[in-house]
Amino acid sequence: MNTHSINDDESDIDALESLTTSHASSISSINSNITTINNKLSGSSSSGLKTLTTTNLDGINGILNHTTTSNLKSFVDANSAKITYPSADSTKLGLIGITSSVNLNSLVTQSNANVSDITSLENAYPRNTILTWYASQTGNIYTDGSVTLNWDGANRQLRFSILSIASNQYVTGGVLITKYPSNTIQITNYLSVGVSTAFKYFTGSQVPANSSYLNTTYNLPSYTRAIYWLQPFSLTSFPTYQISVFVGSSFSYMRIHIKKYNN
Repeated sequence: MNTHSINDDESDIDALESLTTSHASSISSINSNITTINNKLSGSSSSGLKTLTTTNLDGINGILNHTTTSNLKSFVDANSAKITYPSADSTKLGLIGITSSVNLNSLVTQSNANVSDITSLENAYPRNTILTWYASQTGNIYTDGSVTLNWDGANRQLRFSILSIASNQYVTGGVLITKYPSNTIQITNYLSVGVSTAFKYFTGSQVPANSSYLNTTYNLPSYTRAIYWLQPFSLTSFPTYQISVFVGSSFSYMRIHIKKYNN
């Protein structure tokens, strides 16, 4: 049972009013401080927090709008200025299939070694060219930068033209012909000097550069084998050639085998 009397309540109220009155100034000051804090938190009045927040916000907006210099902006600008990777090259890279670790430097070294080995093999063995040619057809059958070989279809003889050679250097050569039934003829000589300006025959001296002397004794009939050759007189940097011609019918196709021996 509550035994607190009305008089006691009145006494408490009076005491509270007296306390409020005596501390009115302090209470007012507390209320003012609360109001100030609320204003600062809401941003309606200036404060260190508001100033800092506003400054940071301005800085963030500046970075986002690319108007404020910053490390982030510098990084973004630098990356934006980089050259884009071409899509065509990207497609090429996609075609490369590598399933294990590869040392590209080692590959380059090995490739260079292989090129050297190939060059050695080319110098050690003759390069062969085999072709079929109509016996009565005139035209170039071979060229490599040093010589052009030309077939004279009207006379059924092989001719040559020197395209590149050191000045005043001679080329020697000739032809060995085996005819039906068992006749063999042969001729050898120095054939030309310097670069040619006409097609020359293998059947005798063909000097000067524009000369072209035909000897019909060496026309190839049917059932014939002829072996032509060209050899520099005293030059190591010019190739040597051996050309074999096999004739069945002189009015049909021949087989020609060209061997080039490097210097």
